Amino acid sequence: MSATTLILVLLGMTAVTYGVRCAPLFLAGRVTIPAAVLRWMNYVPPAVLASLILPSLLTPDSGTNDLALSVHNPLLAAAVPTVLVAWRTKNMYATVGIGVVALALLRQLAFFG
Repeated sequence: MSATTLILVLLGMTAVTYGVRCAPLFLAGRVTIPAAVLRWMNYVPPAVLASLILPSLLTPDSGTNDLALSVHNPLLAAAVPTVLVAWRTKNMYATVGIGVVALALLRQLAFFG
């Protein structure tokens, strides 16, 4: 690839990235977002978070990618109290704290090796 082609590709990628990120700023005052879309957008953060976390809970051994749906999976076991604290308190610090403590305690038990 020549230097000119590389520079043109980089400039094109920059323009596309900049345009996608700045378009909402330019359209914010001119476009009214329907209420149904706003309600739908409320579900995007939990869905993204679940899609990032769930695979590591269910397949902790990345070498095999086998499902670990047993009581011998410390990540899955630690997720139970973590989810309960998140649901009841809606406090991020309490949720993270309980998750860290639960996982540390469960990993110290000989049951999880």
